[in-house]
Amino acid sequence: MTTRRDVEGTLARWFAVDADSHIGVFTGPYAAWPASVFDDYQAVDAADEFLASAPPTTGAILSARWRESGASPTFPSLEASCGLYSFDADPGYGGQTVYYLDASPVRSLLEPEAPPILRRAARLVCFPNIRFATVAQIDLSGLVPIVIGSG
Repeated sequence: MTTRRDVEGTLARWFAVDADSHIGVFTGPYAAWPASVFDDYQAVDAADEFLASAPPTTGAILSARWRESGASPTFPSLEASCGLYSFDADPGYGGQTVYYLDASPVRSLLEPEAPPILRRAARLVCFPNIRFATVAQIDLSGLVPIVIGSG
């Protein structure tokens, strides 16, 4: 089994399903990871590779926070254009537990409609009381057991 130490110093990258069966992708430098991601990290890695080559299926809506940042819209727009909600943890210090919504899909991909590799990775983290379409940020602390590395 892959452990947090095995991926220490890498970009946190994982998927989740919300209360409405929408899929989100979460990215962050030295950020906290849900512990359940490591139950099947190979699925997460494979889903990430799949997403990197997936064709766009919808449009992307950048969050106000992202637009105000002046950062390039490329990364969150690519994820949202595949139907996923794109979240990112701010850089600055290790172990941050808050992920911010960067982009939303015009038409979201529902978990039952997703390719099997994406469903497998997304099912590792479920947020039954959160709706990605209605949040600006998600703080993992108190929601799921988390793993924080040392960078």
